[in-house]
Amino acid sequence: MKVVMAHVLSTLLILCSWPLQAGIQLDSTRIIYPAGKREVTLGLTNHSPTPRLIQAWVDADEDNPAAVPFIVMPPIFRLDAHKGQSLRIIYSGDALAQDRESVFWINVLEVRPKRANASNEANAVKVSIRSRLKLFYRPEGLPGSPEKAVSLLHWRIVPDGSGYAIECKNPGAYNVSFNDVGLKGVSEKENKKQNGMCPAMGNHRFRITG
Repeated sequence: MKVVMAHVLSTLLILCSWPLQAGIQLDSTRIIYPAGKREVTLGLTNHSPTPRLIQAWVDADEDNPAAVPFIVMPPIFRLDAHKGQSLRIIYSGDALAQDRESVFWINVLEVRPKRANASNEANAVKVSIRSRLKLFYRPEGLPGSPEKAVSLLHWRIVPDGSGYAIECKNPGAYNVSFNDVGLKGVSEKENKKQNGMCPAMGNHRFRITG
C-alpha cells in the first residue's frame, strides 16, 4: 500500500496566528529557539473585556513534566483587557543534543476572574484554559533544511498489536509535523484523521483504523 501524506506541515511552514476560543491570543503556533540566542519572545494579547491571570512555563512532555533547560519570564502575571504582553523564553545553557532539534512544550494557562455580580458562586463553574505549543531548540550547522526535511522521511506499514500502523522514520536533523496522515485508496470514513510529529532521528507510528 502506498502511504500518502496530506497537508504536510514542516516545522518552518506554520506561520499563521492561532486564535483561541478564550480571551488570550498567541502570536505564533510554534517557537524556534536558535542556538546562541540569549532569548526568544512570544506575544500574547487579551481580546476579552476583562483581565486575565496568566501562568506560563515550559515542560518536556505532558505526561512527564521533568525539569527543562528553559525558563519563562514573567512566569505569572495579570493581563488587562485589550492589552498585550511578551513572554521572554530563556535557555539556561544545559547540554542538549547538537546533531538534531530538541522538542519542548510552552504552556500558557489562562484563568478568568470571578464574576462580580454572581448570585451563587457555590454553583458557578470556573474555567481555566491551557494552550500548548511546541518549542524547537535548533543547534547551529544542522545538515539539510526544514523545507526539505519531509523528503527524507521513510514510510512503511507495520504490525501494531492486533492491527497495523503507518510508521514514519526520520533520519534527518529536523522535526516534521503533520496535520493529516492517511492511506491512498481508503475511504474517508475508514481513514480516521491523524496528526502528530515525526521526530528528528526518530520514528513515529500512526495507527490504521480502517
